[in-house]
Amino acid sequence: MLIIRNLIVSITILGLLFASIILFAKNDVPKKNYYKDKVIVLLYHDVRKQVPSGGSVSTTISSEQLREHLMMFKDKGFHIIQMEEFVQYMLKGKRIPANAVVLTFDDGYESFYEEVLPILQEFKVTASNFVVGISSDLFDPEAKPHMNWDQMRQLQAKGMGLYNHTYNLHHTVPSDPSGFLKPALTTRKYMEQNGVLETDTQYRKRIFSDITLMQKRLQQELGVRPSLLAFPYGAYDDTVLQEAHRAGIELFFSIEEGMNVKGNRIVKRINAGEPYMTTDALWFHLQSFFDK
Repeated sequence: MLIIRNLIVSITILGLLFASIILFAKNDVPKKNYYKDKVIVLLYHDVRKQVPSGGSVSTTISSEQLREHLMMFKDKGFHIIQMEEFVQYMLKGKRIPANAVVLTFDDGYESFYEEVLPILQEFKVTASNFVVGISSDLFDPEAKPHMNWDQMRQLQAKGMGLYNHTYNLHHTVPSDPSGFLKPALTTRKYMEQNGVLETDTQYRKRIFSDITLMQKRLQQELGVRPSLLAFPYGAYDDTVLQEAHRAGIELFFSIEEGMNVKGNRIVKRINAGEPYMTTDALWFHLQSFFDK
């Protein structure tokens, strides 16, 4: 009887040991390193519980879609890092984990506070939003709701980043007598009232003043922070870079897609914030950048 009992105990122990090995293999094996010493920066805009049908909603995704993206990042072993870590990596070469990802949102929509924040907290990660200053300072009943400064202070207290998307240059201006519209940040404006084109000096002063004003508003409302600028519509040129640099901007966020490596001042961002970008589509798209 003793022999049989000992045999049963041994079999039980072996069974538990085998089950533990299977559990370890399933849950604790390190995730694959897809890339090292590089960072993927993702771009989103508006997030809602339900995406409206029709109209201009190409940059609006559902709350559930964002949640599925974050679950995919977690399951596949990505590391979502804070903006401050990314800035230190880009400017000073500080170490970052493998598979590093930064989440960014543009335009300062109120949905970042209402919809995005709870999802980020659910996954214990942070994101940053590039804010258009005038949309937070002045209420426009015809525009999508934008965050106010009190909401942004609450976001900042929870680890979120708020940065410069210009004060009032996220629109188009006439570029010639025909009224052809181009991005305000990169265009010498045709002044219809006077029938003349802005001089280069006037144009430079306009964009320098705007970027500087937004930096001042961010500091007044939220305190000192890294000086980062996201280009409205992704449009920039040498003049914009020169004037923004003169205004103290350290990193520039574009909409050009690709990987980011330390030392570059222009940040590439992969657009993840479109309705067609399912988790499978995003994963497939991201893999195309791993070896680049």
